[in-house]
Amino acid sequence: MDSNLQCPGCQQGLKPKLLACDNCGIKVEGPFQLNEFATLSGEDLHFLRIFLRCEGRIRDMEAALGLSYPTVRARLTDLKNRLTGESEPALTAPAKAPDTAEILKGLQSGKLSFEDAIRDLKKTRNQKE
Repeated sequence: MDSNLQCPGCQQGLKPKLLACDNCGIKVEGPFQLNEFATLSGEDLHFLRIFLRCEGRIRDMEAALGLSYPTVRARLTDLKNRLTGESEPALTAPAKAPDTAEILKGLQSGKLSFEDAIRDLKKTRNQKE
């Protein structure tokens, strides 16, 4: 698993090699394996915390996140697919990507994180090509 932390020099994922105890000063070095949750962005971890707090009820997540049901459902599906490495077959025609103005409005209002806005802008660009 790759970490969501990137090397400032080459932009590749950083991996932990040293664990240290602040209390006694002991240090353990070696290659450590990250689990799938350690690789999530802060925004994804926040979304997962809200999911747990709402006990998986998407309607409650709508109010907590200020997002529509389809948006919460899509983010949940995307997070599940990234955590499991799976992708679900499209049951309907692919959704039209929002236009740049919609994405920027969502970013400005706080309904979209920076990472989500970048992802959506890339989707918009890919649909135009």
